[in-house]
Amino acid sequence: RAMARWLGYGVSSDGHHMSTPDPEARGATRAMVEALRHAGLDPSEIDYVNLHGTGTIANDAMEDRAVHAVFGDAVPCASTKGWTGHTLGASGIVEALFSVLMMRDGFLAGCLGVEIVDPMFRSHVLTGNRAATPRAIMSNAFGFGGTNCSLVFGAA
Repeated sequence: RAMARWLGYGVSSDGHHMSTPDPEARGATRAMVEALRHAGLDPSEIDYVNLHGTGTIANDAMEDRAVHAVFGDAVPCASTKGWTGHTLGASGIVEALFSVLMMRDGFLAGCLGVEIVDPMFRSHVLTGNRAATPRAIMSNAFGFGGTNCSLVFGAA
C-alpha cells in the first residue's frame, strides 16, 4: 500500500560559497518555488515544510528567509534532525522518508530539543509534535557549495 505520492521537485545551485549558504536565500527559494510549480500546487496547499535545519546560525537564518519568502508565517515547519542527527549525505533521503511517515502516521514533527525559537525567525516553527492529516509536505535538503533540493509529497 502506498504511503504517499511524490508530486514534484525543485533544484538549484547557487554556488555562493563552499560551506556557507547564500544569506539572501536565492537558491533555496528558487528550489522551493520550482518544486511547487512542478507539483502544480500553490504555497497555501502545503501543510508542512520539513526543514533542512542543520542548527547552524547561517543555514537556519537562510532557510527561515527562504521559507518565509515562499510561505509567509502560515505553514508549520520544523527540522527533523533532532530526531535523527545529521546523517550527512543521507540527510535528504532520511528527511524525505520522515516526511512520508508523517503523512502515513498523521502528525507533524516538531523540532526535538528546541524550547525557544530564535525571535528573529519569521517562519512558523513547531517545537512540539502536532496531530494532523497532512495532504502535502515539502522536504528541503541543502548542501555544501550551494546545492538545493526541495521535494513535495502528497497523500496516497
